[in-house]
Order: sequence, then structure tokens, then C-alpha cells
Amino acid sequence: MSADALPLVTASLFGASAFLLTYGLRGAGGAGHRMRHRLDAIAGPPEPAVGPEALVNVAALPFLQRINAQMQDNLRRAGLPWTTARYVAITVGTGLVFAGLVFVATKILLVAAMVGLIGAAGPRMIVRRRAAAHDARLNAQVADTIELIASAMRSGFGFMHSLELAGREQSGPIAEEFRQVVREIDLGVSVDEALERLAIRTKDEDLELVVQAVLVLRRVGGDLGDVLGRIADMIRDRIRVRGEIRTLTAQMRMSSWVVSGLPVALGGATALMQPEQMAVLFKEPIGQMLVAVALVLQVIGFIVIRRLSNITY
Repeated sequence: MSADALPLVTASLFGASAFLLTYGLRGAGGAGHRMRHRLDAIAGPPEPAVGPEALVNVAALPFLQRINAQMQDNLRRAGLPWTTARYVAITVGTGLVFAGLVFVATKILLVAAMVGLIGAAGPRMIVRRRAAAHDARLNAQVADTIELIASAMRSGFGFMHSLELAGREQSGPIAEEFRQVVREIDLGVSVDEALERLAIRTKDEDLELVVQAVLVLRRVGGDLGDVLGRIADMIRDRIRVRGEIRTLTAQMRMSSWVVSGLPVALGGATALMQPEQMAVLFKEPIGQMLVAVALVLQVIGFIVIRRLSNITY
């Protein structure tokens, strides 16, 4: 790249990143968004526009709807008050910041682009980790909450009063979910539909099992308190088995990070100690091709190891 183009490329990268980050972070937690979040939680999100203003995207609408719904669900579980547009802006802006910094330091556009892609994955990783932590906290509370509901029903409480008791006495994400169920029922949603929404919203296998059991027993009859108590004991056994499996696969999961990070660490150390030798990889076409192939193989190896350690139970 010519020396005259360097200032223009650098200014463009930082200017675009500043605009996107400002848009993404400005007013992310405003009162309007919080009110819309509450209304969407009760009535469901509004249908996307398909009028004349959206005709350009009609062909890709189902695909975009799935991506948008997944992003919104991840942001909700992560507890971040961002819209999808702001989330995308923050992701792209973060990648451009990393790319701009590396481009200023190395003046190599390929290296800057690769680092920019890695930097753009940062916000997504943060959202996914926060959402996974939310799901883990919720799953850890399912057994105790179901046992609480079962004990309340054995004591003479009705099913609705037992749900209200669970939302009032418990804490954390499980309490908010049950309070949401009670609010929906108070607003006229049927009990069955509110419970089905709970299972869809949480995507928790144990809670989905509880919902299915409740729906079946509400139709055919039976001792719901006794059944919920048995399900709570079964969920505790499942949690114990999950812990044992995670312990047995911990070494494999750690190996995926070590094996993937070791070449990058060695390459960085070599670049600091012998920069003229590493420069060949990024300045020569054959070197750039080798770096691209190595990165692709590293990503494939990481995904394969993670899939092998992800045992379904």
C-alpha cells in the first residue's frame, strides 16, 4: 500500500469505528427501551414491517428474522439493554478499532483485517458468556423452585398461588421468569399458554420437562404436587450427572484453548524477538496464504475439539 493512502485508510477506520460505537452505546439503556422491553415481554415483540418501506428486504426477511430473534434472545438473557441494531454497530465498531490500531502499528492491511475480525468477535463472546451464565443460574434454581411449588401444593395451596409463592420467595432469574408467568396470566393469557411461553423463553430442558408434566396433568388429572416432587428429585440427579460429565471433559475443553492459543502466542513472541523473519509471512504472497490457511485450520480444530467435549445427556 502506498504511503499516501495510509492516512486515509487510518482515518476511515477510526472514523467509522467512532461513529458505530457512538451509535451503539448512545442511549442503550434509555427509558424508552426499558418500556418497550417490558411491553414485549408481556405481549410479545411486534411483527416486522412488510410494507413498501421493507420491500427491499422481503427476499431475505425470514433469514433476517431468525438472526434478529436469536440476537434479541441472547441480549435479553445477557441482561443487556441493547437493540439488535446497536449490538451490530458495537460489534462492527469494535472490530474496526482493533483493525485501526493494528494497521497503525504494522501498516499491513491483511494483518489488520484478521485482527479486526477477532476483535469483532469480542462483543459476541461477552453476550454469549453472560447469556450462558444466566442460563446456568436459572438451571441451578429449577429443582429447588419446583420443590417449593410441590411443597406449597401439598400444603393446600392452589397451583396459581404456588407460582406466585415461587416468584416471591425465590431470587435471581428463576424468580423473574415465574413473576412473568403470573403477570401474563393476570393479563388474560391462559395458564397453558403462559407455561409454554416460559419453556420457549428459557430454553431450559429441565424446566421444559416440568412444563410438559404440568400441561399433561392439567388435562388428565392427577396429584400434581407429588409428580412435581418426583421431577425435582430427577432434576437433581441430572444436575449431578452433568457435573460429573463436565469434570471428566474439563481437560479436553482446556486443551482446545491451549492448542488454539499456543501458535498465536509463539507467533507473537517470535514477531517481537525476530520481526524481520515474521515479516516474510505477511509481506510475501505465499506467506499470507500460509497464514490464512493456518488460521482456518486452527478454527476448524478448535470447533472439532469443542464438539467432541460437548456430550449430550
